[in-house]
Amino acid sequence: MTDTSQQEEISEAQQCGMRYAVRSACWGALPQVLVKNSSIIVIFAALIGASEMVSVFSTALLDLSLCLLMLPFAALSNRIGVKFQIIVAVFVGVLALLLTAASPWMGAAAGGVMLGGLVVFAVATSAYTAAWFPLLERVVPPGERGLFFGRMRFAWQSVAMVFIFASGWFVGHHATVRRLQLIIVVAALVSLGRALYIARIHLGPVTPCSMNLRAALRDALQNRALTSFGVYLFFLYGAANATIPVVFVFASNQLRLADSLVVALSAITMVGLIIGFVVGGRLVHRYGVKGVLLGAHVGFGLLNLLLLAVRAEDGLSIAFLGVILILYGMLLACASIAVSSELLALASPANKAVSIAFGYTLYAAGLGGSRALASLVLGSGILAEHWQMGSIVFTRYHTLFLVAGGGVFLSMALLVLVPAVTRQVERLPAG
Repeated sequence: MTDTSQQEEISEAQQCGMRYAVRSACWGALPQVLVKNSSIIVIFAALIGASEMVSVFSTALLDLSLCLLMLPFAALSNRIGVKFQIIVAVFVGVLALLLTAASPWMGAAAGGVMLGGLVVFAVATSAYTAAWFPLLERVVPPGERGLFFGRMRFAWQSVAMVFIFASGWFVGHHATVRRLQLIIVVAALVSLGRALYIARIHLGPVTPCSMNLRAALRDALQNRALTSFGVYLFFLYGAANATIPVVFVFASNQLRLADSLVVALSAITMVGLIIGFVVGGRLVHRYGVKGVLLGAHVGFGLLNLLLLAVRAEDGLSIAFLGVILILYGMLLACASIAVSSELLALASPANKAVSIAFGYTLYAAGLGGSRALASLVLGSGILAEHWQMGSIVFTRYHTLFLVAGGGVFLSMALLVLVPAVTRQVERLPAG
Protein backbone atom coordinates (compact mmCIF):
# COMPACT_ATOMS: atom_id res chain seq x y z
CA MET A 1 0.00 0.00 0.00
CA THR A 2 1.36 3.41 -0.96
CA ASP A 3 1.72 6.35 1.40
CA THR A 4 -1.03 8.17 -0.48
CA SER A 5 -3.53 5.34 0.00
CA GLN A 6 -2.59 5.07 3.65
CA GLN A 7 -3.23 8.79 4.09
CA GLU A 8 -6.62 8.44 2.38
CA GLU A 9 -7.49 5.52 4.66
CA ILE A 10 -6.50 7.48 7.76
CA SER A 11 -8.48 10.49 6.57
CA GLU A 12 -11.53 8.32 5.93
CA ALA A 13 -11.26 6.76 9.38
CA GLN A 14 -11.04 10.19 10.98
CA GLN A 15 -14.10 11.42 9.10
CA CYS A 16 -16.04 8.36 10.22
CA GLY A 17 -14.85 8.83 13.79
CA MET A 18 -15.92 12.48 13.77
CA ARG A 19 -19.39 11.54 12.50
CA TYR A 20 -19.81 8.98 15.28
CA ALA A 21 -18.51 11.48 17.85
CA VAL A 22 -21.15 14.02 16.80
CA ARG A 23 -23.91 11.42 16.95
CA SER A 24 -22.79 10.22 20.37
CA ALA A 25 -22.85 13.82 21.60
CA CYS A 26 -26.40 14.28 20.31
CA TRP A 27 -27.64 11.16 22.09
CA GLY A 28 -25.80 11.82 25.30
CA ALA A 29 -26.29 15.56 25.72
CA LEU A 30 -29.84 15.53 27.07
CA PRO A 31 -29.10 14.55 30.69
CA GLN A 32 -26.19 16.99 30.99
CA VAL A 33 -28.25 19.87 29.61
CA LEU A 34 -31.15 18.85 31.83
CA VAL A 35 -29.01 18.94 34.98
CA LYS A 36 -26.74 21.87 34.23
CA ASN A 37 -28.40 24.39 31.93
CA SER A 38 -32.16 23.88 32.06
CA SER A 39 -34.70 24.87 34.69
CA ILE A 40 -36.19 21.36 34.90
CA ILE A 41 -34.04 20.27 37.85
CA VAL A 42 -34.55 23.66 39.56
CA ILE A 43 -38.34 23.23 39.39
CA PHE A 44 -38.13 19.53 40.29
CA ALA A 45 -36.08 20.32 43.41
CA ALA A 46 -38.60 22.96 44.49
CA LEU A 47 -41.55 20.60 44.02
CA ILE A 48 -40.06 17.90 46.24
CA GLY A 49 -39.35 20.45 48.98
CA ALA A 50 -35.66 21.19 48.41
CA SER A 51 -34.41 24.66 49.30
CA GLU A 52 -33.46 27.46 46.93
CA MET A 53 -29.83 26.78 47.79
CA VAL A 54 -30.16 23.12 46.75
CA SER A 55 -31.86 24.18 43.50
CA VAL A 56 -28.90 26.32 42.40
CA PHE A 57 -26.25 24.03 43.91
CA SER A 58 -27.57 21.06 41.92
CA THR A 59 -26.60 22.88 38.71
CA ALA A 60 -23.00 23.19 40.00
CA LEU A 61 -22.42 19.51 40.69
CA LEU A 62 -21.18 18.60 37.22
CA ASP A 63 -18.50 21.25 37.18
CA LEU A 64 -17.43 20.67 40.79
CA SER A 65 -17.03 16.98 40.05
CA LEU A 66 -14.98 17.77 36.95
CA CYS A 67 -12.76 20.00 39.03
CA LEU A 68 -12.07 17.28 41.61
CA LEU A 69 -12.04 14.13 39.46
CA MET A 70 -10.81 14.98 35.95
CA LEU A 71 -7.17 14.24 36.80
CA PRO A 72 -7.62 10.82 38.44
CA PHE A 73 -10.09 9.77 35.75
CA ALA A 74 -7.64 10.89 33.07
CA ALA A 75 -5.02 8.62 34.60
CA LEU A 76 -7.57 5.78 34.80
CA SER A 77 -8.53 6.19 31.13
CA ASN A 78 -4.86 5.82 30.22
CA ARG A 79 -4.90 2.44 31.96
CA ILE A 80 -8.26 0.98 30.90
CA GLY A 81 -8.80 2.82 27.59
CA VAL A 82 -10.88 5.85 26.74
CA LYS A 83 -13.69 3.97 24.98
CA PHE A 84 -14.21 1.51 27.81
CA GLN A 85 -14.26 4.27 30.40
CA ILE A 86 -16.83 6.30 28.45
CA ILE A 87 -19.15 3.31 27.97
CA VAL A 88 -19.07 2.37 31.66
CA ALA A 89 -19.63 6.03 32.63
CA VAL A 90 -22.72 6.21 30.41
CA PHE A 91 -24.37 3.23 32.09
CA VAL A 92 -23.56 4.48 35.60
CA GLY A 93 -24.96 7.91 34.67
CA VAL A 94 -28.22 6.37 33.46
CA LEU A 95 -28.70 4.49 36.74
CA ALA A 96 -27.96 7.67 38.71
CA LEU A 97 -30.60 9.65 36.81
CA LEU A 98 -33.17 6.92 37.33
CA LEU A 99 -32.43 7.18 41.06
CA THR A 100 -32.89 10.96 40.84
CA ALA A 101 -36.25 10.49 39.13
CA ALA A 102 -37.32 8.08 41.89
CA SER A 103 -36.37 10.50 44.72
CA PRO A 104 -39.94 11.88 45.29
CA TRP A 105 -40.97 8.40 46.43
CA MET A 106 -38.45 8.49 49.28
CA GLY A 107 -40.56 10.64 51.59
CA ALA A 108 -38.60 12.92 53.90
CA ALA A 109 -35.33 11.78 52.33
CA ALA A 110 -36.39 12.93 48.83
CA GLY A 111 -34.07 15.94 48.70
CA GLY A 112 -31.07 13.93 49.88
CA VAL A 113 -31.75 11.09 47.44
CA MET A 114 -32.10 13.58 44.58
CA LEU A 115 -28.75 15.17 45.45
CA GLY A 116 -27.17 11.73 45.85
CA GLY A 117 -28.34 10.68 42.40
CA LEU A 118 -27.08 13.90 40.87
CA VAL A 119 -23.71 13.51 42.62
CA VAL A 120 -23.27 10.01 41.15
CA PHE A 121 -24.32 11.34 37.74
CA ALA A 122 -21.75 14.14 38.10
CA VAL A 123 -19.01 11.61 38.93
CA ALA A 124 -19.96 9.53 35.88
CA THR A 125 -19.89 12.65 33.72
CA SER A 126 -16.38 13.43 34.98
CA ALA A 127 -15.24 9.95 33.98
CA TYR A 128 -16.77 10.46 30.54
CA THR A 129 -15.28 13.95 30.02
CA ALA A 130 -11.79 12.90 31.15
CA ALA A 131 -11.76 10.27 28.40
CA TRP A 132 -13.70 12.31 25.81
CA PHE A 133 -11.07 14.94 25.04
CA PRO A 134 -8.18 12.45 24.61
CA LEU A 135 -10.48 10.46 22.31
CA LEU A 136 -11.20 13.55 20.21
CA GLU A 137 -7.51 14.41 20.15
CA ARG A 138 -6.91 11.11 18.36
CA VAL A 139 -9.89 11.45 16.02
CA VAL A 140 -10.03 15.13 15.03
CA PRO A 141 -7.10 16.63 13.03
CA PRO A 142 -5.66 19.83 14.57
CA GLY A 143 -6.78 22.02 11.68
CA GLU A 144 -10.38 20.80 11.99
CA ARG A 145 -10.86 21.34 15.71
CA GLY A 146 -12.39 24.81 15.81
CA LEU A 147 -14.88 23.95 13.06
CA PHE A 148 -15.51 20.47 14.45
CA PHE A 149 -16.36 21.76 17.92
CA GLY A 150 -18.73 24.27 16.35
CA ARG A 151 -20.50 21.63 14.25
CA MET A 152 -20.68 19.11 17.06
CA ARG A 153 -22.02 21.54 19.64
CA PHE A 154 -24.51 22.99 17.17
CA ALA A 155 -25.83 19.47 16.56
CA TRP A 156 -26.25 18.40 20.17
CA GLN A 157 -27.55 21.76 21.33
CA SER A 158 -30.18 21.64 18.57
CA VAL A 159 -31.34 18.23 19.78
CA ALA A 160 -31.32 19.46 23.39
CA MET A 161 -33.25 22.62 22.49
CA VAL A 162 -36.02 20.61 20.82
CA PHE A 163 -36.18 18.36 23.87
CA ILE A 164 -36.37 21.28 26.31
CA PHE A 165 -39.03 23.09 24.25
CA ALA A 166 -41.04 19.85 24.15
CA SER A 167 -40.53 19.48 27.90
CA GLY A 168 -41.87 23.00 28.46
CA TRP A 169 -44.98 22.15 26.48
CA PHE A 170 -45.37 18.87 28.37
CA VAL A 171 -44.91 20.52 31.78
CA GLY A 172 -47.75 22.97 31.19
CA HIS A 173 -48.56 26.10 33.20
CA HIS A 174 -47.87 24.38 36.54
CA ALA A 175 -45.39 21.50 36.70
CA THR A 176 -46.18 18.22 38.45
CA VAL A 177 -43.66 15.83 39.97
CA ARG A 178 -44.84 12.94 37.79
CA ARG A 179 -44.34 14.83 34.55
CA LEU A 180 -40.87 15.98 35.56
CA GLN A 181 -39.99 12.41 36.55
CA LEU A 182 -40.99 11.21 33.09
CA ILE A 183 -38.80 13.87 31.44
CA ILE A 184 -35.78 12.81 33.51
CA VAL A 185 -36.33 9.11 32.74
CA VAL A 186 -36.65 9.74 28.99
CA ALA A 187 -33.45 11.81 28.97
CA ALA A 188 -31.61 9.07 30.86
CA LEU A 189 -32.68 6.25 28.54
CA VAL A 190 -32.01 8.23 25.37
CA SER A 191 -28.44 8.87 26.54
CA LEU A 192 -27.64 5.18 26.10
CA GLY A 193 -27.13 6.07 22.44
CA ARG A 194 -23.87 7.77 23.44
CA ALA A 195 -22.35 4.42 24.41
CA LEU A 196 -23.58 2.84 21.15
CA TYR A 197 -21.76 5.33 18.91
CA ILE A 198 -18.62 5.58 21.04
CA ALA A 199 -18.26 1.80 20.73
CA ARG A 200 -18.25 2.17 16.92
CA ILE A 201 -15.36 4.65 16.79
CA HIS A 202 -12.16 2.95 15.60
CA LEU A 203 -9.06 4.19 17.41
CA GLY A 204 -6.63 1.53 16.32
CA PRO A 205 -4.70 -0.78 18.65
CA VAL A 206 -3.78 0.85 21.96
CA THR A 207 -1.80 -0.77 24.73
CA PRO A 208 -3.23 0.24 28.12
CA CYS A 209 -0.52 1.39 30.48
CA SER A 210 -0.15 2.71 33.98
CA MET A 211 0.61 6.36 34.60
CA ASN A 212 2.51 8.09 37.35
CA LEU A 213 -0.13 10.70 38.10
CA ARG A 214 2.21 12.77 40.26
CA ALA A 215 4.85 12.95 37.52
CA ALA A 216 2.22 13.68 34.87
CA LEU A 217 0.72 16.44 37.00
CA ARG A 218 4.17 17.92 37.61
CA ASP A 219 4.71 18.00 33.86
CA ALA A 220 1.36 19.77 33.37
CA LEU A 221 2.19 22.32 36.08
CA GLN A 222 5.47 23.11 34.36
CA ASN A 223 3.53 23.98 31.20
CA ARG A 224 3.33 27.70 31.97
CA ALA A 225 1.10 28.55 29.02
CA LEU A 226 -1.47 25.93 30.04
CA THR A 227 -1.36 26.90 33.73
CA SER A 228 -1.73 30.61 32.96
CA PHE A 229 -4.70 29.96 30.70
CA GLY A 230 -6.35 27.77 33.35
CA VAL A 231 -5.94 30.46 36.04
CA TYR A 232 -7.57 33.03 33.75
CA LEU A 233 -10.50 30.68 33.04
CA PHE A 234 -10.97 30.02 36.76
CA PHE A 235 -11.45 33.70 37.58
CA LEU A 236 -13.47 34.60 34.49
CA TYR A 237 -16.02 31.81 34.88
CA GLY A 238 -15.96 32.14 38.66
CA ALA A 239 -17.57 35.52 38.06
CA ALA A 240 -19.71 34.74 35.01
CA ASN A 241 -21.08 31.21 35.24
CA ALA A 242 -23.69 31.50 38.02
CA THR A 243 -25.80 33.99 36.09
CA ILE A 244 -28.05 31.60 34.17
CA PRO A 245 -29.28 29.40 37.07
CA VAL A 246 -29.72 32.51 39.24
CA VAL A 247 -31.85 34.01 36.46
CA PHE A 248 -34.06 30.88 36.49
CA VAL A 249 -34.56 31.10 40.26
CA PHE A 250 -35.12 34.87 39.95
CA ALA A 251 -37.78 34.31 37.27
CA SER A 252 -39.54 31.64 39.30
CA ASN A 253 -39.35 33.06 42.85
CA GLN A 254 -39.15 36.83 42.31
CA LEU A 255 -40.97 37.45 39.03
CA ARG A 256 -43.40 34.58 39.75
CA LEU A 257 -43.47 33.39 36.15
CA ALA A 258 -45.38 30.24 35.22
CA ASP A 259 -43.33 27.02 35.25
CA SER A 260 -43.83 26.55 31.52
CA LEU A 261 -42.45 30.04 30.89
CA VAL A 262 -39.40 29.40 33.09
CA VAL A 263 -38.70 26.22 31.10
CA ALA A 264 -39.20 28.23 27.91
CA LEU A 265 -36.53 30.69 29.12
CA SER A 266 -34.08 27.81 29.47
CA ALA A 267 -34.94 26.72 25.92
CA ILE A 268 -34.39 30.31 24.75
CA THR A 269 -30.95 30.19 26.35
CA MET A 270 -30.25 27.11 24.23
CA VAL A 271 -31.28 29.03 21.13
CA GLY A 272 -28.45 31.41 21.98
CA LEU A 273 -26.09 28.50 22.54
CA ILE A 274 -26.99 27.03 19.15
CA ILE A 275 -26.43 30.34 17.38
CA GLY A 276 -23.11 30.64 19.19
CA PHE A 277 -22.04 27.17 18.14
CA VAL A 278 -23.00 27.93 14.53
CA VAL A 279 -20.82 31.05 14.40
CA GLY A 280 -18.29 30.22 17.12
CA GLY A 281 -16.15 27.85 15.09
CA ARG A 282 -16.02 30.33 12.23
CA LEU A 283 -15.17 33.19 14.61
CA VAL A 284 -12.30 31.19 16.11
CA HIS A 285 -11.18 30.32 12.59
CA ARG A 286 -11.28 33.96 11.49
CA TYR A 287 -10.29 35.97 14.58
CA GLY A 288 -8.47 33.39 16.67
CA VAL A 289 -8.91 32.57 20.33
CA LYS A 290 -7.81 36.08 21.30
CA GLY A 291 -10.61 37.90 19.51
CA VAL A 292 -13.33 35.52 20.65
CA LEU A 293 -12.30 35.55 24.31
CA LEU A 294 -11.99 39.33 24.42
CA GLY A 295 -15.48 39.76 22.96
CA ALA A 296 -17.03 37.15 25.27
CA HIS A 297 -15.31 38.64 28.32
CA VAL A 298 -16.70 42.12 27.76
CA GLY A 299 -20.10 40.71 26.86
CA PHE A 300 -20.41 38.68 30.08
CA GLY A 301 -19.81 41.83 32.12
CA LEU A 302 -22.24 44.03 30.21
CA LEU A 303 -25.07 41.48 30.19
CA ASN A 304 -24.86 40.95 33.95
CA LEU A 305 -25.21 44.69 34.43
CA LEU A 306 -28.15 44.84 32.01
CA LEU A 307 -29.96 42.28 34.19
CA LEU A 308 -30.26 45.04 36.80
CA ALA A 309 -32.97 46.56 34.60
CA VAL A 310 -35.22 43.47 34.83
CA ARG A 311 -37.54 43.96 37.79
CA ALA A 312 -41.14 43.32 36.75
CA GLU A 313 -43.19 40.46 35.29
CA ASP A 314 -44.64 42.48 32.44
CA GLY A 315 -44.22 41.39 28.85
CA LEU A 316 -41.52 43.93 28.01
CA SER A 317 -39.32 42.86 30.93
CA ILE A 318 -39.75 39.18 30.08
CA ALA A 319 -38.84 39.87 26.43
CA PHE A 320 -35.78 41.83 27.55
CA LEU A 321 -34.80 38.95 29.84
CA GLY A 322 -35.15 36.54 26.91
CA VAL A 323 -32.86 38.67 24.74
CA ILE A 324 -30.23 38.77 27.49
CA LEU A 325 -30.37 34.98 27.88
CA ILE A 326 -30.00 34.47 24.13
CA LEU A 327 -26.95 36.72 24.03
CA TYR A 328 -25.47 35.11 27.14
CA GLY A 329 -25.90 31.67 25.58
CA MET A 330 -24.21 32.86 22.39
CA LEU A 331 -21.22 34.16 24.34
CA LEU A 332 -20.94 30.96 26.40
CA ALA A 333 -20.96 28.88 23.21
CA CYS A 334 -18.40 30.98 21.34
CA ALA A 335 -16.11 31.12 24.37
CA SER A 336 -16.35 27.36 24.95
CA ILE A 337 -15.17 26.65 21.40
CA ALA A 338 -12.22 29.00 21.91
CA VAL A 339 -11.42 27.37 25.27
CA SER A 340 -11.58 23.82 23.88
CA SER A 341 -9.39 24.71 20.92
CA GLU A 342 -6.81 26.43 23.13
CA LEU A 343 -6.70 23.64 25.73
CA LEU A 344 -6.00 21.07 23.01
CA ALA A 345 -3.34 23.33 21.51
CA LEU A 346 -1.56 24.02 24.83
CA ALA A 347 -1.58 20.45 26.19
CA SER A 348 1.86 18.82 26.32
CA PRO A 349 2.21 16.41 23.35
CA ALA A 350 3.75 13.68 25.53
CA ASN A 351 1.14 14.06 28.26
CA LYS A 352 -2.12 14.84 26.49
CA ALA A 353 -4.66 13.20 28.80
CA VAL A 354 -3.44 14.69 32.08
CA SER A 355 -2.51 18.06 30.51
CA ILE A 356 -6.00 18.48 29.10
CA ALA A 357 -7.53 17.28 32.37
CA PHE A 358 -5.38 19.73 34.35
CA GLY A 359 -6.46 22.69 32.20
CA TYR A 360 -10.07 21.57 32.29
CA THR A 361 -9.88 21.17 36.08
CA LEU A 362 -9.11 24.86 36.52
CA TYR A 363 -11.83 25.71 33.99
CA ALA A 364 -14.38 23.52 35.79
CA ALA A 365 -13.35 24.94 39.18
CA GLY A 366 -14.46 28.36 37.98
CA LEU A 367 -17.64 27.00 36.41
CA GLY A 368 -18.75 24.97 39.41
CA GLY A 369 -17.33 27.26 42.08
CA SER A 370 -19.34 30.16 40.73
CA ARG A 371 -22.66 28.33 41.05
CA ALA A 372 -21.77 26.72 44.38
CA LEU A 373 -20.91 30.12 45.86
CA ALA A 374 -24.11 31.67 44.49
CA SER A 375 -26.17 28.86 46.03
CA LEU A 376 -24.49 29.32 49.40
CA VAL A 377 -25.05 33.09 49.29
CA LEU A 378 -28.72 32.64 48.45
CA GLY A 379 -29.19 29.97 51.08
CA SER A 380 -27.38 31.83 53.85
CA GLY A 381 -29.68 34.84 53.71
CA ILE A 382 -26.77 37.28 54.06
CA LEU A 383 -28.06 39.47 51.22
CA ALA A 384 -30.75 42.05 51.91
CA GLU A 385 -34.07 41.12 50.31
CA HIS A 386 -34.37 44.70 49.01
CA TRP A 387 -32.13 47.77 48.95
CA GLN A 388 -32.22 51.10 47.17
CA MET A 389 -29.92 53.12 45.00
CA GLY A 390 -31.62 56.48 44.74
CA SER A 391 -35.19 55.74 43.73
CA ILE A 392 -34.35 52.32 42.24
CA VAL A 393 -35.11 49.22 44.33
CA PHE A 394 -32.89 46.16 43.93
CA THR A 395 -33.46 42.58 45.13
CA ARG A 396 -30.87 40.10 46.37
CA TYR A 397 -30.81 38.61 42.87
CA HIS A 398 -29.86 42.00 41.44
CA THR A 399 -27.06 42.13 44.01
CA LEU A 400 -25.68 38.87 42.61
CA PHE A 401 -25.91 40.20 39.03
CA LEU A 402 -24.09 43.37 40.07
CA VAL A 403 -21.31 41.42 41.81
CA ALA A 404 -20.98 39.07 38.83
CA GLY A 405 -20.68 41.95 36.36
CA GLY A 406 -18.11 43.70 38.50
CA GLY A 407 -16.14 40.47 38.95
CA VAL A 408 -16.03 39.87 35.20
CA PHE A 409 -14.61 43.32 34.54
CA LEU A 410 -12.07 42.98 37.37
CA SER A 411 -10.86 39.67 35.92
CA MET A 412 -9.92 41.46 32.69
CA ALA A 413 -6.62 42.23 34.43
CA LEU A 414 -5.80 38.52 34.04
CA LEU A 415 -5.99 38.62 30.24
CA VAL A 416 -2.22 39.07 30.33
CA LEU A 417 -2.04 35.41 31.39
CA VAL A 418 -3.77 34.15 28.24
CA PRO A 419 -1.21 32.88 25.69
CA ALA A 420 -3.53 33.72 22.79
CA VAL A 421 -3.62 37.36 23.93
CA THR A 422 0.10 37.82 24.56
CA ARG A 423 1.35 36.20 21.37
CA GLN A 424 0.49 36.37 17.68
CA VAL A 425 -2.40 34.02 16.94
CA GLU A 426 -2.62 32.46 13.53
CA ARG A 427 -5.95 31.53 12.08
CA LEU A 428 -6.89 27.89 12.12
CA PRO A 429 -6.49 26.16 8.75
CA ALA A 430 -9.71 25.80 6.79
CA GLY A 431 -11.43 22.47 7.30
